Amino acid sequence: AAATIVSGSVAERCKLEAYFIYTICLTTFIYPVAVHWMWSGTGFLSPFAIQNDGEPYLSQNGVIDFAGSGVVHITGGFAGLVGALAIGPRMGFF
Repeated sequence: AAATIVSGSVAERCKLEAYFIYTICLTTFIYPVAVHWMWSGTGFLSPFAIQNDGEPYLSQNGVIDFAGSGVVHITGGFAGLVGALAIGPRMGFF
């Protein structure tokens, strides 16, 4: 789902092959790390993560991700922003 968010931000500006490479890199390397940070019990954004001194990370706050929507949209939105900034504006539209 994070890869489909990116498609809207780079629409009509990149070749299909470049989008496939971007999607493979996003889903293989970036998305699993972001998911681990939020969903794993040992991830630093998890409300269940405990430091070495016994205290929770983030002062007992952490991230409660409802149905996984937060990590998907944050990862996809940020990747889309990076892709759009790297490619530049659509030519002839504005």
